[in-house]
Amino acid sequence: MKDIEDEFQNVAREIHEGLARLSRQQDLAATKFLALWCLRAQIEYSPIPDQTINGVHGEPVTKDQQERLEKRGCAYVRSDQRMPGRFLSGLLIQMGVDSVARLQGAAWAIVRTDDGEFICPDTFGQLAAIPVTPTASLYLGDQNGTIPRCEVARRNRLAQQSAKRYTVARDFGACPL
Repeated sequence: MKDIEDEFQNVAREIHEGLARLSRQQDLAATKFLALWCLRAQIEYSPIPDQTINGVHGEPVTKDQQERLEKRGCAYVRSDQRMPGRFLSGLLIQMGVDSVARLQGAAWAIVRTDDGEFICPDTFGQLAAIPVTPTASLYLGDQNGTIPRCEVARRNRLAQQSAKRYTVARDFGACPL
């Protein structure tokens, strides 16, 4: 998942430096990043509990051994036949990202504002948007360009409505509603 974050970080850096239009590869990076963000939010708000794995008998593993295994990307079953839910969560997230990545042709637009700033919710829910900077966001299926303050306000209201627990902004006073 770190590869997805790093690839999108490169896209975000280019947008910050003035990129006007995404390439097909950058579109895919944005799509995978949005999938990762949304799936992580789902897991955060509905965590998967530890699961009993019938027929598999784990061995006692110290906390230090657990941490070393996890650092190497290994999952384990504890001696009580239970697998930590976070391993299953990671697997489901990766499968979801892979499934979304198979959808070809998703075209993202770089939408900027020169009057006001965007709000960033903890999750956009069903909206396909990715805030990149306070004045630039990606929107799926939109048009590249600059939008007026009234449109920034409309999108900020949608961002607020889609948030589950919180929203963030560089300066809420600069975010029209």
